Amino acid sequence: MAPSASDVLRLDGNGNPRTLCLFASLVEAESRRFASSAASQPAENDLVRAFRGGATPTIPIVEFLERFQRCNYLFDGAVYVLAAAYLALFMRSPAVLEAGIVVEPATAHRLVSVAVLIGAKFVSPRYFERRVESFQICSGQSIRSSEMCPLELLFLRALNYRLFIADEEFQRFFRILERRPAPARSSLACGATKRKAQDDEEPRRVRACQLAARYGISGLFNRS
Repeated sequence: MAPSASDVLRLDGNGNPRTLCLFASLVEAESRRFASSAASQPAENDLVRAFRGGATPTIPIVEFLERFQRCNYLFDGAVYVLAAAYLALFMRSPAVLEAGIVVEPATAHRLVSVAVLIGAKFVSPRYFERRVESFQICSGQSIRSSEMCPLELLFLRALNYRLFIADEEFQRFFRILERRPAPARSSLACGATKRKAQDDEEPRRVRACQLAARYGISGLFNRS
Protein backbone atom coordinates (compact mmCIF):
# COMPACT_ATOMS: atom_id res chain seq x y z
CA MET A 1 0.00 0.00 0.00
CA ALA A 2 1.32 3.44 -0.91
CA PRO A 3 2.09 5.74 2.02
CA SER A 4 -0.46 8.48 2.52
CA ALA A 5 0.37 12.12 3.08
CA SER A 6 -0.61 11.70 6.72
CA ASP A 7 1.93 8.87 7.10
CA VAL A 8 4.76 10.98 5.69
CA LEU A 9 3.85 14.18 7.51
CA ARG A 10 2.96 12.62 10.87
CA LEU A 11 4.70 14.23 13.84
CA ASP A 12 6.08 12.63 16.96
CA GLY A 13 5.34 13.73 20.52
CA ASN A 14 7.81 16.61 20.31
CA GLY A 15 6.49 17.97 17.03
CA ASN A 16 9.27 16.54 14.84
CA PRO A 17 8.46 14.64 11.63
CA ARG A 18 8.66 10.93 12.38
CA THR A 19 10.64 10.45 9.15
CA LEU A 20 13.47 12.39 10.82
CA CYS A 21 14.00 9.57 13.31
CA LEU A 22 13.57 6.90 10.62
CA PHE A 23 16.22 8.52 8.41
CA ALA A 24 18.59 9.02 11.35
CA SER A 25 18.21 5.35 12.37
CA LEU A 26 19.24 4.12 8.95
CA VAL A 27 22.23 6.47 8.71
CA GLU A 28 23.41 5.61 12.23
CA ALA A 29 23.21 1.88 11.47
CA GLU A 30 25.25 2.27 8.28
CA SER A 31 27.78 4.51 10.02
CA ARG A 32 28.35 2.03 12.85
CA ARG A 33 28.60 -0.86 10.44
CA PHE A 34 31.44 0.72 8.47
CA ALA A 35 33.17 2.58 11.29
CA SER A 36 36.15 0.27 11.80
CA SER A 37 36.92 -0.38 8.13
CA ALA A 38 36.63 3.30 7.16
CA ALA A 39 38.89 4.43 9.99
CA SER A 40 41.78 2.45 8.54
CA GLN A 41 41.41 3.99 5.08
CA PRO A 42 43.27 7.27 4.39
CA ALA A 43 41.52 10.12 2.59
CA GLU A 44 43.23 9.68 -0.77
CA ASN A 45 41.08 11.96 -2.93
CA ASP A 46 39.36 15.32 -2.77
CA LEU A 47 35.81 13.92 -2.45
CA VAL A 48 36.63 11.83 0.62
CA ARG A 49 38.63 14.67 2.19
CA ALA A 50 35.77 17.12 1.61
CA PHE A 51 33.12 15.00 3.33
CA ARG A 52 35.40 13.97 6.16
CA GLY A 53 36.15 17.65 6.67
CA GLY A 54 38.19 18.94 9.56
CA ALA A 55 36.44 18.03 12.81
CA THR A 56 34.05 15.11 13.20
CA PRO A 57 30.84 15.96 15.09
CA THR A 58 30.35 13.87 18.20
CA ILE A 59 26.60 14.44 18.49
CA PRO A 60 24.45 11.48 17.35
CA ILE A 61 22.78 11.93 13.98
CA VAL A 62 19.28 11.91 15.45
CA GLU A 63 20.08 14.70 17.92
CA PHE A 64 21.88 16.64 15.19
CA LEU A 65 18.77 16.49 12.99
CA GLU A 66 16.47 17.35 15.90
CA ARG A 67 18.54 20.47 16.58
CA PHE A 68 18.45 21.33 12.90
CA GLN A 69 14.68 20.79 12.79
CA ARG A 70 14.20 23.21 15.65
CA CYS A 71 16.31 25.81 13.83
CA ASN A 72 14.33 25.29 10.61
CA TYR A 73 10.81 24.59 11.80
CA LEU A 74 9.33 24.78 8.29
CA PHE A 75 10.63 21.30 7.43
CA ASP A 76 8.00 18.61 6.97
CA GLY A 77 8.39 14.84 6.76
CA ALA A 78 8.87 14.82 2.98
CA VAL A 79 12.26 16.53 3.40
CA TYR A 80 13.75 13.50 5.16
CA VAL A 81 12.35 11.01 2.64
CA LEU A 82 13.94 13.06 -0.14
CA ALA A 83 17.18 13.28 1.85
CA ALA A 84 17.29 9.47 2.08
CA ALA A 85 16.66 9.19 -1.66
CA TYR A 86 19.31 11.76 -2.56
CA LEU A 87 21.88 10.21 -0.24
CA ALA A 88 21.27 6.71 -1.65
CA LEU A 89 21.54 7.98 -5.23
CA PHE A 90 24.66 9.97 -4.37
CA MET A 91 26.34 6.95 -2.78
CA ARG A 92 25.87 4.85 -5.92
CA SER A 93 26.90 7.58 -8.36
CA PRO A 94 30.02 6.87 -10.48
CA ALA A 95 32.01 9.67 -8.85
CA VAL A 96 31.37 8.36 -5.34
CA LEU A 97 31.96 4.71 -6.26
CA GLU A 98 35.27 5.67 -7.85
CA ALA A 99 36.29 7.76 -4.82
CA GLY A 100 35.36 4.98 -2.40
CA ILE A 101 33.53 7.21 0.06
CA VAL A 102 31.21 5.46 2.54
CA VAL A 103 28.76 6.55 5.23
CA GLU A 104 30.87 6.28 8.38
CA PRO A 105 31.36 8.41 11.51
CA ALA A 106 33.73 10.89 9.83
CA THR A 107 31.44 11.50 6.82
CA ALA A 108 27.91 10.85 8.08
CA HIS A 109 27.04 14.31 9.44
CA ARG A 110 28.22 16.17 6.35
CA LEU A 111 26.52 13.75 3.97
CA VAL A 112 23.29 14.03 5.94
CA SER A 113 23.57 17.81 6.11
CA VAL A 114 23.85 18.22 2.35
CA ALA A 115 21.13 15.66 1.62
CA VAL A 116 18.71 17.39 4.01
CA LEU A 117 19.65 20.83 2.69
CA ILE A 118 18.92 19.82 -0.91
CA GLY A 119 15.70 18.06 0.10
CA ALA A 120 14.56 21.16 1.95
CA LYS A 121 15.33 23.40 -1.00
CA PHE A 122 13.40 21.11 -3.32
CA VAL A 123 10.34 20.98 -1.04
CA SER A 124 10.34 24.63 -0.02
CA PRO A 125 12.09 27.32 -2.09
CA ARG A 126 11.82 29.56 0.97
CA TYR A 127 14.75 27.63 2.42
CA PHE A 128 17.08 29.61 0.17
CA GLU A 129 16.51 32.46 2.60
CA ARG A 130 17.70 30.41 5.57
CA ARG A 131 21.30 30.73 6.75
CA VAL A 132 23.79 27.87 6.50
CA GLU A 133 25.15 28.93 9.89
CA SER A 134 22.58 26.59 11.44
CA PHE A 135 24.72 23.60 10.38
CA GLN A 136 27.67 25.00 12.30
CA ILE A 137 25.56 25.70 15.37
CA CYS A 138 23.78 22.33 15.37
CA SER A 139 27.01 20.37 14.89
CA GLY A 140 28.69 22.02 17.86
CA GLN A 141 30.93 24.07 15.55
CA SER A 142 32.36 20.92 13.91
CA ILE A 143 30.87 21.63 10.47
CA ARG A 144 31.90 25.09 9.34
CA SER A 145 29.28 27.12 7.50
CA SER A 146 31.87 27.81 4.78
CA GLU A 147 31.95 24.09 3.97
CA MET A 148 28.31 23.81 2.96
CA CYS A 149 28.29 25.45 -0.48
CA PRO A 150 31.33 23.48 -1.78
CA LEU A 151 29.88 20.23 -0.38
CA GLU A 152 26.51 20.95 -1.95
CA LEU A 153 28.16 21.53 -5.32
CA LEU A 154 30.06 18.23 -5.11
CA PHE A 155 26.84 16.44 -4.18
CA LEU A 156 24.86 18.00 -7.04
CA ARG A 157 27.56 17.26 -9.59
CA ALA A 158 27.62 13.60 -8.55
CA LEU A 159 23.83 13.49 -9.05
CA ASN A 160 24.25 15.26 -12.39
CA TYR A 161 21.83 17.85 -10.97
CA ARG A 162 18.93 15.39 -11.28
CA LEU A 163 16.78 16.01 -8.23
CA PHE A 164 13.32 15.00 -9.38
CA ILE A 165 12.04 11.95 -7.50
CA ALA A 166 9.00 10.29 -9.09
CA ASP A 167 6.05 9.42 -6.86
CA GLU A 168 6.70 5.69 -7.09
CA GLU A 169 10.34 6.14 -6.11
CA PHE A 170 9.39 8.45 -3.24
CA GLN A 171 6.98 5.81 -1.92
CA ARG A 172 9.66 3.14 -2.22
CA PHE A 173 12.11 5.14 -0.13
CA PHE A 174 9.41 5.81 2.45
CA ARG A 175 8.85 2.05 2.76
CA ILE A 176 12.60 1.55 3.20
CA LEU A 177 12.60 4.07 6.04
CA GLU A 178 9.60 2.34 7.62
CA ARG A 179 11.54 -0.93 7.63
CA ARG A 180 14.60 0.67 9.19
CA PRO A 181 17.01 -0.98 11.66
CA ALA A 182 16.57 -0.47 15.41
CA PRO A 183 15.44 3.11 16.11
CA ALA A 184 17.99 5.81 16.81
CA ARG A 185 17.95 7.01 20.39
CA SER A 186 18.03 10.55 21.75
CA SER A 187 17.03 12.38 24.89
CA LEU A 188 13.91 13.64 23.10
CA ALA A 189 11.21 11.79 21.18
CA CYS A 190 13.37 8.96 19.88
CA GLY A 191 14.83 8.37 23.31
CA ALA A 192 11.37 8.02 24.77
CA THR A 193 10.62 5.04 22.51
CA LYS A 194 11.21 1.68 24.17
CA ARG A 195 13.73 -0.56 22.42
CA LYS A 196 12.02 -3.48 20.76
CA ALA A 197 13.26 -7.03 21.08
CA GLN A 198 16.00 -8.05 18.67
CA ASP A 199 13.93 -10.86 17.17
CA ASP A 200 11.29 -8.29 16.23
CA GLU A 201 13.85 -6.04 14.54
CA GLU A 202 15.58 -8.72 12.46
CA PRO A 203 12.72 -9.32 9.98
CA ARG A 204 12.44 -5.56 9.48
CA ARG A 205 16.17 -5.30 8.71
CA VAL A 206 15.86 -8.16 6.22
CA ARG A 207 12.94 -6.47 4.44
CA ALA A 208 14.88 -3.19 4.32
CA CYS A 209 17.87 -4.90 2.73
CA GLN A 210 15.61 -6.59 0.18
CA LEU A 211 14.16 -3.24 -0.84
CA ALA A 212 17.59 -1.61 -0.88
CA ALA A 213 18.90 -4.40 -3.11
CA ARG A 214 16.79 -2.98 -5.91
CA TYR A 215 19.27 -0.13 -6.01
CA GLY A 216 22.26 -2.41 -6.34
CA ILE A 217 23.78 -1.45 -2.98
CA SER A 218 23.86 -3.16 0.40
CA GLY A 219 22.16 -1.48 3.32
CA LEU A 220 20.83 1.31 1.05
CA PHE A 221 23.81 3.67 1.40
CA ASN A 222 27.02 1.63 1.64
CA ARG A 223 28.26 -1.31 -0.39
CA SER A 224 29.30 -4.49 1.41
